[in-house]
Amino acid sequence: MKNIIEKTKEAAKGAVSNVTDKVISFKDNYIGEEQMEIAEDFKEAGSSKVKETLDSINESVGIIKNAGYEFKGMGVSLGLSPSITLSFHYLNSIPEEEKAVIFGQVEDRKMVKMILKLLFKAGDFYKSINLGDQTLDAVNVSLGLSPGISLTFKKK
Repeated sequence: MKNIIEKTKEAAKGAVSNVTDKVISFKDNYIGEEQMEIAEDFKEAGSSKVKETLDSINESVGIIKNAGYEFKGMGVSLGLSPSITLSFHYLNSIPEEEKAVIFGQVEDRKMVKMILKLLFKAGDFYKSINLGDQTLDAVNVSLGLSPGISLTFKKK
């Protein structure tokens, strides 16, 4: 009995370690480039940047849905440096060819293009970590001087 418990504990430690490694890799390799670009974009931004970003998102809701995500809402923080949090519900992944077409549709919308890159990378990360009976539910993208991304999972 004790041996089974030890084996179970070791398996759980291995699974947690694997997910932790993938999270670190995701942060360093997946969002590093976009994170710097977003921070630079918001560096000297005021409320006009917030409005510009929100207008851009509103104009792109259909494209975002075609990308496999549904725009659920946003939050705005109007501190010393403004930040925007955008919430998306994961619908499905799309093939690389469709991603290329979608990027072509938003070529002139820098912020939307960066958001789509982050959403696609979140989907790729989800596929790479295999969480058993957990599925990707929501992706929250935070835009501002300290940009970030968070993923929420739910039971299938």
